Amino acid sequence: MNLLEEIYLSFLRIRNSLDFPLRQRFHPRPRKIQKKSHQQTDILPSYPPEIRSKADDQIGRLISDYHFQGFTFDHASATIRENLFYLAMLDEAFRQTNISLPENLTAADIGPSSWFYVHALHSALTWFRATQPRSVRLTGYEVDAYRLYSDLHTRRDHALGNMQGLDRVEYLDRAFSVQPDGFDVITLFFPFVFEKDHLEWGLPSGMFDPAGLLKTAWISLRKGGLMIIVNQGADEHRAEMKLLKTSAIPVAASFHMDPLLFTYPLDRYIITVQK
Repeated sequence: MNLLEEIYLSFLRIRNSLDFPLRQRFHPRPRKIQKKSHQQTDILPSYPPEIRSKADDQIGRLISDYHFQGFTFDHASATIRENLFYLAMLDEAFRQTNISLPENLTAADIGPSSWFYVHALHSALTWFRATQPRSVRLTGYEVDAYRLYSDLHTRRDHALGNMQGLDRVEYLDRAFSVQPDGFDVITLFFPFVFEKDHLEWGLPSGMFDPAGLLKTAWISLRKGGLMIIVNQGADEHRAEMKLLKTSAIPVAASFHMDPLLFTYPLDRYIITVQK
């Protein structure tokens, strides 16, 4: 690490140590976000024909298997496509692990941010290899729920707006803590593996403990339960795998996700752990 980067990280540590606690204590009152209506449009407008056919087939199967028709009628095309990508990631994670989900399922999502993908997550938990909908109780744990967005709504405001229409779904403004044998499924989308990413997100340095988070989640998983971890980029994925090995947490499946439905600057890698 060079001197300039060390100075930059030191600045972030100081800034976050002041900014984060103020944000938790002084924040706007919750305000409802008005849902915008969207006209149904082509969500794959720029796909070449040879890829378009494959994408259409995958989208059709996901919408049918996971009863996702309602979501695709009332959201912006980019939001629809990204939720379908999340649904595809979860579908592939379940399949590669060959998991059998219980009829009454309790799940936790750690660090959901604005939870723009909550409908995809809920549908995956409800309908994977099911002919009748499961009873799902889903809780999101967000330690930095009161960050203010450019529209002057908090992250929590956006999450509550994104949750509309879902039953037995809760968004808690606190860090995930140990709950022994509390959950059948635990998801972690992009947990911080490198301190720089953690600091740039605005979190205090003292909260950076990726190995501790994995152990907390592992203890909170029921026997036979499933943990799904999604990483950004190969470097983060390799570091996550190393953390799991060091923590003696066995990996059930590990794979690179085909970016057919949504492309990011860094590819997505998925790890599953079954207790």
